[in-house]
Amino acid sequence: MDCNNCHKQIDPDSKFCSYCGEPINTESKQDKNSSATPKDADLWDKFAEIYDSKGDERKVFEDLSSNEVWELIKRISTNQFENFIQENKESLNKQPYKVIETLKSVYGWCASGGYWFWMAEALIKNKDLKVPKHIELEPFIKEWQSLISQKFEEHQNKFLPDLELSMSRFYEYELNTILDASESVKDLPNELVDRIKSEIFILIYWGYLGGFAESKYRK
Repeated sequence: MDCNNCHKQIDPDSKFCSYCGEPINTESKQDKNSSATPKDADLWDKFAEIYDSKGDERKVFEDLSSNEVWELIKRISTNQFENFIQENKESLNKQPYKVIETLKSVYGWCASGGYWFWMAEALIKNKDLKVPKHIELEPFIKEWQSLISQKFEEHQNKFLPDLELSMSRFYEYELNTILDASESVKDLPNELVDRIKSEIFILIYWGYLGGFAESKYRK
């Protein structure tokens, strides 16, 4: 399969080109000219490298993470999805099963993608990233909850300059995954689509803060 942007051969299952970082199956020209495309691609490239890694390459990154952070990611994506479905049953009952399954998958991808953004940023800042030491799940979750209770601005000064732009690019890709799931998605009320937009960006951010909470145990 050719990348639409750099035209190099890539894995057909990839969400991002491993050479230039371009999202696959999106309108490349629009992405090129979009204000959401990072000017400094270092973080985006590292994120795409991690996100699209498989087999032994993926294991290298997974070995740098903890079981507890993946349990957290599973909990927050599952809870957010189930709450969303429960609160919007009437509208979503009219949607084909494919849309619901896509929503569930995207919720999981956004939360895990947020964590991989944290790791990409950490590896750029500190290439010798320490493996987390022993973590107890409940105190770890409380640490994460204390972080999400803080205002976004309190964390902004810790971000690399292109983090928000890279997150926005990933968000747009996952949003399009939902919108392209079925023609029937266009029938959803605008307020419900706005809720989905808010939810998936929150999940990316929460996953990222999961990395912050985990970093306490890397010292």
